[in-house]
Amino acid sequence: MARYLVVLFFFFVSFSFGQTGKIFGKVTDSSSGLPMVDIHVFIPNTTYQAFSDSAGGFILSDIPEGKWEIQVRGFGWQTLEEKVLVKAGIPNDLDLKLSPETTFGMASADLSKSKRSKLEQEVREVFVGKNNTKESVHLLNPDKLIFESQPDNLYKISSVGPVFFTNNETGYLVSIYFKPFLLGSGEKIEQTITYFELPREESLEAERRKARLAAFQNSPQHFLSLLMEGKAEGFSSNPNPEVAFGTTSGDYLLSFAKPLQVDLGAGSKGILDYSGENLEVKINGAPSSFDRLKLGGTFADLNPIFGVPSNFNADRLTKLANLEKNAEVMQERLYVQTDRRHYWPAENIYFKAYLNYGNPLMAEELSKVLHVELLDSTGYVWIHQVFEIEDGFSEGHLALPDLSETGSFLLRSYTAWGLNYKQGEHYIPIQILNHQSQPEATQIPKESLKVGVFSDKESYKGGEKVKLNIMAVDENGSPIQANLSVSVLDLNQAVYVPESQSIAQSFLPKTTNGEIESFLNPVEKGFELEGQLRDDSGKPIEGSVKAFVNGYDDIRNVKSGRGGDFSFPASNFQGDFEISLQASTIQSGQPIRTIELDLKSYPRQNASENWKFPAVVKRGIQPDPKIRPVIPMQEGEILLEETVVEEKKEASIGPMIYGTPDKVVMTENMNVVGTTIQFLYALSAQVSGLRIVGSPPNVSVSLRGGEPLVLINGAPANGGSGTVLEGNSGRSVYDVFESVNVFNIERVEVIRRLVPQYGDLGRNGLISIILKTGEQQRANLNNFTLFKLTGFPKSVPFSEAEESRNSFPFLVPFRPTLYWNPLLISDGSRLSIPVEFYLNELPGPILIEIRGITDLGQPIYGTFVLNQPN
Repeated sequence: MARYLVVLFFFFVSFSFGQTGKIFGKVTDSSSGLPMVDIHVFIPNTTYQAFSDSAGGFILSDIPEGKWEIQVRGFGWQTLEEKVLVKAGIPNDLDLKLSPETTFGMASADLSKSKRSKLEQEVREVFVGKNNTKESVHLLNPDKLIFESQPDNLYKISSVGPVFFTNNETGYLVSIYFKPFLLGSGEKIEQTITYFELPREESLEAERRKARLAAFQNSPQHFLSLLMEGKAEGFSSNPNPEVAFGTTSGDYLLSFAKPLQVDLGAGSKGILDYSGENLEVKINGAPSSFDRLKLGGTFADLNPIFGVPSNFNADRLTKLANLEKNAEVMQERLYVQTDRRHYWPAENIYFKAYLNYGNPLMAEELSKVLHVELLDSTGYVWIHQVFEIEDGFSEGHLALPDLSETGSFLLRSYTAWGLNYKQGEHYIPIQILNHQSQPEATQIPKESLKVGVFSDKESYKGGEKVKLNIMAVDENGSPIQANLSVSVLDLNQAVYVPESQSIAQSFLPKTTNGEIESFLNPVEKGFELEGQLRDDSGKPIEGSVKAFVNGYDDIRNVKSGRGGDFSFPASNFQGDFEISLQASTIQSGQPIRTIELDLKSYPRQNASENWKFPAVVKRGIQPDPKIRPVIPMQEGEILLEETVVEEKKEASIGPMIYGTPDKVVMTENMNVVGTTIQFLYALSAQVSGLRIVGSPPNVSVSLRGGEPLVLINGAPANGGSGTVLEGNSGRSVYDVFESVNVFNIERVEVIRRLVPQYGDLGRNGLISIILKTGEQQRANLNNFTLFKLTGFPKSVPFSEAEESRNSFPFLVPFRPTLYWNPLLISDGSRLSIPVEFYLNELPGPILIEIRGITDLGQPIYGTFVLNQPN
C-alpha cells in the first residue's frame, strides 16, 4: 500500500470526524424471537450507546464513518459483539439475537452489614485505586456486587450488570463490565468501559472542561493524534510518523518508530507500541482496536475512571481554552423563519430560529433560552414563551388565541445576551386577519443561494401527492452539510409577504452597547422567573418568599428587593409546571397576599421603529358563510346589550405529584350543612381508617395512626415544627378545614399509604382538598398562591400540531401551510433530500421558502414557485 509522510494540517483545520451515520436495529431473543427491552448496545470506550426499548429497538446517532465494534449486553445473556461499517447516508439496520447464559451465576455469600460494607470499600479501591481518596468519585450501585466465598477467607467478585462510577471532576458516569476476579489477588481485571455525560451544572462546567483536557493531554490518544498531524514534540526520539488511508472512509493506518517513549513531565514516562506493521486509528488518534495498541510505563497504569472517552473532542476544548472571550467572539446573531407572515385567529405560527456566532467555538458557552413574544400595535404582549436552544437552533410554534381583534402584530425573538448588542433582537411583522381579508399580493422574487428544488412532475392535480427533492450544494454543485427549514404554502389560500430582514442581513456582525464587562444582560442557561410583592393597597413591598415548585420537587427561599421584586434564576422545566408561593414581610412576618409571578421578559430595543405592513384587501376565496366567525344579522333579529361575566368556573386542578389517590370523595355526594365538624364526620364515613376524635375546637384527625399532611389545591397547609412548613407549625387538620368554606370544596383525595414524595411529612398519609374554583379567598388558603406556568415546550411534529385546527370550525376547510419542516438536514453525502406532502383539493401554485445555515455558519436560502398554470 502506498504510504506518504504525514502532512495532515487539513485534517485539523476544524476538528471534525467528517461524515456521520447511524446504527440502529432490533434486539430479540434468539430462541423465541421476542423483542428484548433494556439491553445495552454500545461502542466500547465511547459515549455512543443506547438501551433497547419495549419493541427491542435502538439507535446510535452521529457515528463517524469507519469500522466500529459494538457490544450488546444484558444480565443473564451472552455478550454479543458485532463489527459494523458506518457510512454516511447508508443505513445500518441490525438484527441482533441474544442467547441465554449457559453457566449459572454466582450466589452471594451471607454477609453481615459491616462485613459487606468493608468488602464494598475494597472493591472500590480495586477500581479507583487504593491510595485515591478523591471525594469526586462515587460507586453508585454497590448493591449489584456479588461476593462468592472462596477458601482462605477470600472472595470472588462479580456483579449483576455493570458497576457505575461517577467522576464529578470530569463530568462522566463510567459504566464498567468486568469478568469475575479474586479480591486481593492483584490480578489485572478484564473490563469493558462506556461513558455517559453527567447532567450539565453551569457552576462546574469550566472546571470539568479543564479536568477533561488535562486527562486527555496525558493519554496515549493525545500523542497518537500528534503523530497523525506529523508533530514530533514531546517524544524522546524521532517518531518518523507515516499515515496511509485505510480500506474504509474514516479509518487511517498510522506507523511510527516503535517502541516510542513519551515524556509526561515530573519524571513520568509512557511507552507507545503496537503489533503488526501499522496501527489502525480514527482521525483523532483513537485506535480502531485497542487490542493492537501496546502500552507501557505510566500509560499502562492509566485508570479509565479518570480518563475521557475516545470520541472526546479535545481540539475544540484546546482552542476554547486559548480563546480570548470578548464582545466580538461572543456575538449571537439571530434569524427566525416562520411558515408564513399572515394568519387567521386560532392558527399556529411555526418558526425555526438560527443563531450565528462570532466564533462557533462559543456556541456551548452562550444562550440556551430563546424568548418569543407576540406584540400588538400598542406594544401589549399577547404571548411570551421560552424555547430551548440546542446546538445553535430552536424551533416550535405559538398557538394563537381566537382573537376578537385582528390587525398588525410583531413577532419578537431574542436572547437575553443578544440584547447587549445593537439590533440584537429579531422582528417579523405579522398580520392576523379575519377570513374575509388578506394582505395585498407582492411579486415573488426569484432568489437562490446554494439551495435548489425540483419536483417529480411538472404539474399536479388537486389532492395529489407532491414529491420534492431539495438540494444544498456549493459553487461547484457538490452536496454540502447544512441545517434547513422548509415552508410550502398554497397560494390559493396564502400570499407571499417579503421578509423584513433576510437571513444574510441577520447574520451580519453586530455592534455592542459597550464593553463586555458593562453588559447588563446575562447568558441565560435557563429561563428566569420574576415576580413582585404588593401590600393590600397595591404598593410594592419588601418581603421574603417561600416557593414550592411542583409540590416538593424543589423548595426555594428568596427575598425581594425594596421594590418588591424577586426572581428565580436558571429554570429548565419542560412543559407545564406549578409553583406555590407564600410571602411575608421581613420586619413583622405578616403575610403578603398579593404576589405576581411570570417568565422574565427583557426591554425592547426597537419599540419605536415604524414597521411596514402590506395593505389589507378582500380575500379572493371567501369561506362558507355558515362557518364565518360572525354571521350577518337576519331580518327580525335584535342585538342584545353586552353582558360582562365577572367570574367563571375554572377547570379543576390537574394531577398531583402523589399520583393516584386511594379514595376520592366528591362533595356532591355528601350531605354538607356547612359546619367543619359535620363535614369531617361525613368524610370519615366514606374513608376507612380516617378517625375524628373530640369536639371543636379540640378536634383530632388521624390517618395511619397519626395526623396526615393536608394540601389545598396542591399547596401544603399544615406541618410540624422544624419542617419545611415551619410557618404553619401548630396548625391542625381541623384548623385547616375550619379555614375553608366547605361549600367551596369540589372533592377530597385521600392517600392512606406512605407518601415518599413528601418525605417525613407523608408518613401518615395525605388529605388533598381540591376547591371548586381558583378564586378561594387567599386568606383561607394558608397564604399560598398557586401559579401554573409553562417552561420549554415539547417539540411537536407539524402534522400533530395542525390537529388543533379541528377544534375551530372556521379553520377546518382551509390549509394554507401545506408543509412545514424545521428539521431538514443535509449531511453532504447525497445530492438531494426528499420531501412529500399532499395538495389541497383545489389545485394551484405553491410557494416554497427554504432557509438554512451550512456547517461553516454561512446562510443559504431559496424562494421558489411550482405548479403554476401554463
